[in-house]
Amino acid sequence: MEIVLRPVGVVRTHLSDEEVRNSLSGVSGVVEVYEEYEEGLEGIDGFSHIILITYLHKVTEEQKKVLKVRHRRLVRHGFKLEELPEVGVFCTDSPHRPTPIGITIAKLVKREGRFLHVENLDLFDGTPVLDIKPYTPDRAISAEELRFPEWFTKLYDEVRTRTKESKPTI
Repeated sequence: MEIVLRPVGVVRTHLSDEEVRNSLSGVSGVVEVYEEYEEGLEGIDGFSHIILITYLHKVTEEQKKVLKVRHRRLVRHGFKLEELPEVGVFCTDSPHRPTPIGITIAKLVKREGRFLHVENLDLFDGTPVLDIKPYTPDRAISAEELRFPEWFTKLYDEVRTRTKESKPTI
């Protein structure tokens, strides 16, 4: 089966890929919605956050074959790559995956016509946006409902210890 998707817009940021990649909390940018889809933004003003579904266009064909990964971004917290557990790509947010679809929850700062100014982006300039959804209360999960595998809990606790952050990014 082949699926063909047409983007509704594109991410714009003035930062380099390396600056985006090295940002711990994401970067600021603009989602440029194509003119033919501008009407679809009616009513989005006032939402604090939006969900961006994107195509990670810089993932290579070789990277699409990756099925096991290590949480490489944790190296910047002092971890050695070999001390990180190797897990299946579907338990991570690694961009290297068979179908490189990205999901980002971004803070919606303001809308100017078909341009959505956002923060907390982990996307490169030029990333195609496939869809936009509002982040609504029914999408939120209470802490009591969340469960994690043992390897993740151990890794999360170690990151908290090393970074002294109460809610670190893994």
